[in-house]
Amino acid sequence: MKRFLVLALVALTLFVAYAKTPKDTLVIAANTEIFITLDPAVCYETFAAAVVTAAYSGLTKIEPVNGVLTPVPELAERWEVSPDGTVWKFYLRKGLKFSNGDPLTAEDVVFSFRRVLKIRKSPAWLFEELGLTAENMEETIYAEDDHTVVLKTKPLAANIVLSIIAPPWGGIVNKKLVLANEVNGDLGEAYLTDKSIGAGAGPYVVTEWKRREMITMEANPNYWRGQPPLKKIIIRDVPEETTQFLLVQRGDVDVAWNITTEQAAQLRDSKPSNIRLVTTPEQSNEYIAMNVGWGPFKDERVRLAIKYAIDYDAIINSVMRGFAVLNQNFMPIGYFGYIELNPFKRDVEKAKQLLAEAGYPNGFEVELITSTTEIRRNEAVIVQANLAEIGIKANISLMPSGEMYKKYRQQGHQMIIAGWGIDYPDPDALAKPFANYRVKQLAWRNMWYDDYAADLAEKAGIEQDPEKRAQLYKELQEYWIYKSPFVMLYQPVGFWAVSNDVVGFEEACEGYTLVFDFTKIRKK
Repeated sequence: MKRFLVLALVALTLFVAYAKTPKDTLVIAANTEIFITLDPAVCYETFAAAVVTAAYSGLTKIEPVNGVLTPVPELAERWEVSPDGTVWKFYLRKGLKFSNGDPLTAEDVVFSFRRVLKIRKSPAWLFEELGLTAENMEETIYAEDDHTVVLKTKPLAANIVLSIIAPPWGGIVNKKLVLANEVNGDLGEAYLTDKSIGAGAGPYVVTEWKRREMITMEANPNYWRGQPPLKKIIIRDVPEETTQFLLVQRGDVDVAWNITTEQAAQLRDSKPSNIRLVTTPEQSNEYIAMNVGWGPFKDERVRLAIKYAIDYDAIINSVMRGFAVLNQNFMPIGYFGYIELNPFKRDVEKAKQLLAEAGYPNGFEVELITSTTEIRRNEAVIVQANLAEIGIKANISLMPSGEMYKKYRQQGHQMIIAGWGIDYPDPDALAKPFANYRVKQLAWRNMWYDDYAADLAEKAGIEQDPEKRAQLYKELQEYWIYKSPFVMLYQPVGFWAVSNDVVGFEEACEGYTLVFDFTKIRKK
């Protein structure tokens, strides 16, 4: 009897280990430590933004069209714009509903856009770039009737306006439900932090978020395009990449979201029968930044010395195992106005000479902060070694992403290794954060208050003539590459380990980290 029980237990263990996930459910293993909130007016983190975009539809959405990320109609079936590009009319589709069945009207759109400006968290700067502010929103954002929304913006390229109002931050929330759950005038911010039940009109509803455990999304029965192929999506919090990889190999999950470059290379080379490697060029970049307000980094020659000290090839080939492209520019390859600029190669003697000229012949000591992912840890080790060769002692401080970005946003760092996900598919989305401190993004965080760079970024953003606009971006890139406090390491290539039972993941991830479309995924 005892022997029978042991055999039964072994059989049960094997069954559990190799059980497939349900056919109508996608199970993802991922590190969710970067998740802070799922409120579309507040969320600004890449992976969390993909969840928010699934839960909240906008007037437009970003879709790959002939290989180019393009804003297309979503809740708005069409729009008109005045000849001077400042007055927009959006016409909502008839019969739109939130996931709880409440009708979605122009008043909900107006409330949602004004809410972003009133709450004024990280996404607010994007709306303000359109000329929409908390002070003028009564005149610039209003409903003409139940199905018509009017926006009065600054004169900008149409692509900028239509892209910024797309989700995640352009996601429309249910005014009635949100106000019913308002606490102390927070406009429902606490309520929307961890769920979207009844609050959104996207293809999925966030039904539950147990922090550091799992996030569950279920198909929205009232989505205007019809229910998506998958009924449920479960994101299991699995911080360790090795564990994620093991789970997808065993069939316990369908996707390992954060595999290491070594695991990706292993999949690329071995091509196992049950899982595959999915890759796509990311809409992001990886960089080192120096706080210009801190000690030695106030001197431009020190910042230049750091750029010559870094071994870029070692980081791309060793840490990224080739899953990255050398691009020292702030613009991704292929964007409008992009010019190839890769002037920095590792030159220890030149770096030492620059340090000596700046008055630091024996180097100095600096804190280098970054997050706890394996890639960042390995990058930090190489950077530390590179800096040691020119006399700089870098003390690495690892911390969870949420803690790191909190410190970064408060200008509390000395040196950081971080990444940047592009906000919308236009060069304006890179020029402003990396070169214009007035928008209080990356240039501001690093206290690089350079008016020449900021002016160029602003002029290029409003220039209507494409040739003149491209020339302005050329001047900005040539100036920024030497003067800025950023050391651009590479443009990443994103990768996932995906079960062969999953269909459409390649299409879903096209455009990541800017967009991710769960509706394109189904299972065999």
